[in-house]
Amino acid sequence: MGSDPAARADAGRAAAFCTESSAAERFWQLDRLHNHWSRPGLRRSWQWYLTFEDCPELRALAARCQAAITSDFYDLVVLDGLHLTLGGVAAGDAITSAQVAAVAAAGRRVCADLRPFEITIGVLGGTAGALGFAVGPVRPLRQLRDALHEATRSILPTAAPMGVRFEPHVSIAYCNTDNIPATQAHATVRALEPLPSATATVTSTVLVDLERRERAYVWRPFARIPLPT
Repeated sequence: MGSDPAARADAGRAAAFCTESSAAERFWQLDRLHNHWSRPGLRRSWQWYLTFEDCPELRALAARCQAAITSDFYDLVVLDGLHLTLGGVAAGDAITSAQVAAVAAAGRRVCADLRPFEITIGVLGGTAGALGFAVGPVRPLRQLRDALHEATRSILPTAAPMGVRFEPHVSIAYCNTDNIPATQAHATVRALEPLPSATATVTSTVLVDLERRERAYVWRPFARIPLPT
């Protein structure tokens, strides 16, 4: 980056959103955006989420940023749909209703040993396929994620392991077109700086039934698992 202050600022923003340099390059050092919806993905699956119904700060922050995203090549996430993905459970057709209920019960057991914690949602950045906010600190989120994966594997021993890389984020828009110059996304993010951050207290996690539609995600909560106070 040399001594260019703007370049150093870009690097700092990227580092705050991504935990690995290769991930940072997806946004501040990429040349082109990619269609998020063209990548392979299940049409229906079960997932562990954090949801933000009780965080008006985040909704206000997301709404402010979405108002500045005027490009047709971004599909905005509805405010009721804001979430943080902790990890997958199973494809929709690979799990029975009894197993879903058992995974939820196992989640309750492991979460009984955890406690609520505070997270900060703030720096706007993203990847080639999305714009979103960085979320931290990572450590308690990873602890919750690992516990939920343990619960899932106790019911579904063949469940796929979670990836090593975990970059907690809340997406606010998904790119729907390939080969868009990334400079357009960079300009949108820069125009929004500086942004305030939002704080939220994680008091529960949610097991959701996720449906991937043509250009949107729709999820339905199945079980809300509290973290005891």
